[in-house]
Amino acid sequence: MRFSVYTPSHDPRWLNECWESLRKQTVQDFEWVVVLNGGAKWNPPDDPRVWVTTAALNGVGAAKERACACCHGEILVELDHDDILASTCLEEIGRAFDIHPGASMVYSETAQITAGGKKDTSKFDTSHGWEYYEDTVDGRAVMPFRSMEPTPHNVSYIWYAPNHVKGISHLAYDTAGGYDPARYICDDQDLMCRLYQVGPFVPIHKCLYLQRVHGQNTQTQRNADIQAETVKLYDYYIQPNVLSWCKREGLIALDFGAAHNQVEGYIGVDQREGPGVDIVAELPKPIDLPDSSVGVIRACDFLEHIADKVGLINEIYRLLAPGGMLLSLTPSTDGRGAFQDPTHVAFYNENSFWYYTQASMQKYVPDLKCHFQVSRLFSGYPSAWHEQHQISYVTANLIALKEPMPRQGGRVEI
Repeated sequence: MRFSVYTPSHDPRWLNECWESLRKQTVQDFEWVVVLNGGAKWNPPDDPRVWVTTAALNGVGAAKERACACCHGEILVELDHDDILASTCLEEIGRAFDIHPGASMVYSETAQITAGGKKDTSKFDTSHGWEYYEDTVDGRAVMPFRSMEPTPHNVSYIWYAPNHVKGISHLAYDTAGGYDPARYICDDQDLMCRLYQVGPFVPIHKCLYLQRVHGQNTQTQRNADIQAETVKLYDYYIQPNVLSWCKREGLIALDFGAAHNQVEGYIGVDQREGPGVDIVAELPKPIDLPDSSVGVIRACDFLEHIADKVGLINEIYRLLAPGGMLLSLTPSTDGRGAFQDPTHVAFYNENSFWYYTQASMQKYVPDLKCHFQVSRLFSGYPSAWHEQHQISYVTANLIALKEPMPRQGGRVEI
């Protein structure tokens, strides 16, 4: 069997519409696994492809994990209990996997519909890169939004990550460890980040899924919790995600200041030879590497040691490929750490990065030859010890904006 469509449900009032969308698929080689959770009742259709099991599970992660454990198909397709698949959905997913057999996941574009199934015209904030267009899906007028590209930044934040429909390689799902049954929220983000490390994601730029928006949606009921957990998961997964991307794209990963605690997966760069140092370089003088050959530069406790800040950021930008990332952690002038070390010759706080990411500020430093987008920018204490000694750090994760890489999810200051 090729497709296993899975649907956990605690509220079965739309399950018949789900089934209608499955019954109309142009490809009929599927099973439908429905997990009725928490005492939900439903009369399933009389079709041998429909498998129904009951459960009393806490949390959406546990329900999805149970559903996938019952699936036999080589491709897992998530269908939420209140949503609808376009009639060509399974056909398009199968075609994408045929073209990209090594993909861990393929995904489409999505249109939102109201509780009554009508066209929903609400929009996400278009200043964050969202684009909308008019379309017709199986005779229904809809307004889909364009899915963003599967970059490390977009995948690591659920806000910009692939939305429905998601077709997942069953093998990749098992390799990634499946859904975390302990998760009540952000279960999709957590799984996708692990899938991204197994294999590439492939977008299908067609609207194949209608997502019903109503007051009982998880994102409506627990929005504050989801926002906080999204950032927590981003911080946990961004580095392994960008390293996986580098490996697939044939890009180099550099660790600046590698004489101190080089991290696995990176080529170490420092001004002196030593353990973990693969390239000796006197930054900001150019490193003997081609333009746009580097996917990620890790710079922890490093930027403050280079006096020529403009020359350094220009060299970082030269090295980074379109969409490549700078992951930096630097003692901030908001605390004592920036000034306490006699080897520190450059000083940073959150405002320092305005000049690299905002054209309105960059014009005051004409020698800057870079344009970055903020992926993550905040200040805090890396540990209780740092807090005790008032040594705050600024984390600045920046994306190199270069053609042909489009801007990514979030604001781009111009």
